[in-house]
Amino acid sequence: MNRIVSIVICFLFLSFSIDALPIDLTKNWYVTKGFVTKENPDPKQWKTLESLPLSPILKQFDWEKGKLRKVTMAKTFLLSPSDFEKVEDDAFSLHVPYISNYFAIYINQNLVISSGSIKEDSIETSGYRRHILVRLKRNGLNLGQNQIRILIAAEEGEELNVYDLFNDYPANIDLASQHLEIEDEYLTYMLLFLYFFVGIYHGLFYWKRRQETYNLYYALFSVFLAIYMVFRSQAVYHLGLEPFTQTKIEYFVVFLTPSWLLLFTDIFFRGRISIVSKIYLSVSVLLAFTQIFVNRAASVILLRIWQISVLVFGVILLYLIISAVRKKNKDAKRLLMGVLFLLGTGTWDVMGASGMLPIQNLNLLRYGYVVFVLGIAVVLANRFLRVHRQVESLNLSLERKVEERTNELQNTLTKVQELKVQQDGDYFLTSLLLDPLSQTKIQSTLVLLQAYVKQKKEFEFRGKKREIGGDIIISDHITLNGKSYLVFINGDAMGKSIQGAGGALVLGVVFLSFIKRTQMILENQNKSPERWIKECFYELQTIFESFDGSMLVSVVLGLVEEDTGVLYYLNAEHPWTVLYRDGVASFIEEELELRKIGTKGMEGDVRIRIFPLETGDVLFIGSDGKDDLVLEESLDGNRLINEDETKFLEVVKKSKGDLNSIVENLLEVGKFSDDLTLLRLEWLGSFKRVSTDDLTHLNSDDFLYSKIKSLLDLGKAEEAFQTIETILSNETLLDDIRINLIREKSRISLLLKKFDVAVDSLESIFPYFVTDNEILLQLSFAYRKSKNMKKAIELGERLRARDPKHIRNLINLVECYRLIANKERAKKIFTRLAALAPEHPQVVKLREVLELNPS
Repeated sequence: MNRIVSIVICFLFLSFSIDALPIDLTKNWYVTKGFVTKENPDPKQWKTLESLPLSPILKQFDWEKGKLRKVTMAKTFLLSPSDFEKVEDDAFSLHVPYISNYFAIYINQNLVISSGSIKEDSIETSGYRRHILVRLKRNGLNLGQNQIRILIAAEEGEELNVYDLFNDYPANIDLASQHLEIEDEYLTYMLLFLYFFVGIYHGLFYWKRRQETYNLYYALFSVFLAIYMVFRSQAVYHLGLEPFTQTKIEYFVVFLTPSWLLLFTDIFFRGRISIVSKIYLSVSVLLAFTQIFVNRAASVILLRIWQISVLVFGVILLYLIISAVRKKNKDAKRLLMGVLFLLGTGTWDVMGASGMLPIQNLNLLRYGYVVFVLGIAVVLANRFLRVHRQVESLNLSLERKVEERTNELQNTLTKVQELKVQQDGDYFLTSLLLDPLSQTKIQSTLVLLQAYVKQKKEFEFRGKKREIGGDIIISDHITLNGKSYLVFINGDAMGKSIQGAGGALVLGVVFLSFIKRTQMILENQNKSPERWIKECFYELQTIFESFDGSMLVSVVLGLVEEDTGVLYYLNAEHPWTVLYRDGVASFIEEELELRKIGTKGMEGDVRIRIFPLETGDVLFIGSDGKDDLVLEESLDGNRLINEDETKFLEVVKKSKGDLNSIVENLLEVGKFSDDLTLLRLEWLGSFKRVSTDDLTHLNSDDFLYSKIKSLLDLGKAEEAFQTIETILSNETLLDDIRINLIREKSRISLLLKKFDVAVDSLESIFPYFVTDNEILLQLSFAYRKSKNMKKAIELGERLRARDPKHIRNLINLVECYRLIANKERAKKIFTRLAALAPEHPQVVKLREVLELNPS
């Protein structure tokens, strides 16, 4: 019996000696599924874990899919009397490096710490954390054998583990004073402050020098790394964050940190961000924001993906720096060693944390960054010294260089002044050439002409102030077929100052040349106003087309018959003509028919417009300077330009047609932004206008008209003709009745084939119906039937100038040219006719006569 007692005492003594503080908790654990708080481990039912971590043994358990995984770990340990003596002035302390996820720790069936919560077999609040430190009460511990039991749980896909070591601190029970060094992180806080200060320092550099964007990315890298170190320290737990929320913030910071370093390196050595760096940044941002919205299991997967991407980041970073070294960049050589050390420590930590290699995450990156910062400091210091030496070198020769630069600037200024004088001389010469071309002083008792010209470009040459631009107004007198006409043109040449003036100069020379030929050559005066305008337009178009589109001009070209006040004109993409009549201003045009003169490949026929003026009518023809007014102008130079062309109508009405008042009122609306020309044309004459209605539209109650109408309805055209002759012999007839009877007489004459009578009748009344195209056609037809082909063609071409698509007139012209054997002209007009009315019976007949194929 005494022998047995001796053996037990010896065994206890040896046990107490072996398990003396610190007590290792990394080996010899029993593990089972579920939570078991009271039942002692049964070696037959519990599995034996020789050494932490826990994760390798979990593969031996069968887990139900979708269920919460629960594990209980148990281990016994011995405390000797000497252990209790050591804590007389201290305390027992438990340290567990890391537990994930929910956990509860019991010693001798007494709960000493727990974290997280479980509700309805799922984790409601996460509980994992690093460096679990618990002071143990002495009355909860036994002299001799004690038991520690750890209950942990994790969702499917989450990490379920108890670490044996973290930052080189193992799981054990030791004196509380010994465990203080785990939370003693003064070095970490010093480095953290250093990194944060460096980040703010370079951030301020970027604030002052925005062009050095590498300072921004370096500042972001430093600040993000400092924040990451906060989350890797024990101090973060004082913030009281929920563990999973804390992890999300930590992952967000750490996922983006390498991206800032990559962008810094790219900008610092290459001056731009490559597509590879942009892709890496995009992936990092995607991972960082995605993990905010996923659960713990998915968050761990994203972490693994990022850890793999860091290896790619290291390769890219090394490639950028080595490429710079190959290009003999001194800064790259000095930075390479720091980056290699940084990548080495970072790779160690990442591999240790990911479990790729059997090594521990020793948090070496914080020390690696110190070396990297020193490398950056050396690089920036050398760069500063280089700049300083350059400044000293510049200062030594600054006076000489300032003098040289001053001389260079003076020479340049002299050359600029010489060029300015030369340019102003060119402007002055051009303005002198333009002056005699701009003729607007016309003496006429029937037509009052006024003009206003304001060119945008003003200059001074040898004390003389002048203007130059692309707007021009020309007016003169010509005689056509014995009638006096006032001819005018308002043009706006493309381009500003000298370019526009060049176009105006060409326009003025060609137009005045055409006018002088008309005034000097009698043959040129035997033309209709329509033909004169048409030929003038084609001559201008031919000249300007030779410039190959580099010089275009918009114009309004017209003639005013002084005695009758009939306006003949065309508009080639110029602002619409304004009529001021009876206190109302309106446009006399409604659509654009011609492009600017000089436009290549201009399609379509030229159409001459006819507009009869009444006594006191005023026309305003102007360039687009009257519309392009600057309504507002901001401090940064942005201008609001008027786009409402009807604004000019309001100004004309407000000014009551007075030219000077119009200019003043335009300046009240806004500032001129372009050259401005305004031509005011007022007809002071009077001429009898007769209604265009024929007898069939007159009052049927009138005896005279009703009698003629009834005879025509009965087919008695000859008797109707004689009746009109009888009536016309009455000298007391009113003028309107006589003129309309003559018109009806001409129509009946055509029916009776009395073509000579029709010619005389139509010629006598044509001045009263000058805008009536039907009378022109009847007169041309009557001349053709009277064998006067010259007059028939002249009148037909005149009508064609007014209305190029008049089918019956085109048929009449083809017949006229065919009869005088001008087949080429006949075929040319027929081609146009066939395109307009290919199925017309007379067109089909003419095709056979001209022996033309339908194609």
